[in-house]
Amino acid sequence: MSARSRAVRERQTRIGRIARQMNRDHGRVRPDDVTWIAISAGMKTSPDKVRTVLARMGLHR
Repeated sequence: MSARSRAVRERQTRIGRIARQMNRDHGRVRPDDVTWIAISAGMKTSPDKVRTVLARMGLHR
């Protein structure tokens, strides 16, 4: 696996962890909140990427 692929997978994993924790704590997940937390944590991401990860997890349409 290339370094770029590894970085993308790690970013998606971290976004998924944030979303699962928010779902446990609050019972719902808003993509904007996940994006804000991810950016605050120093991750380089965008709302589109967050929505894609949430859709794959079944937490967003």
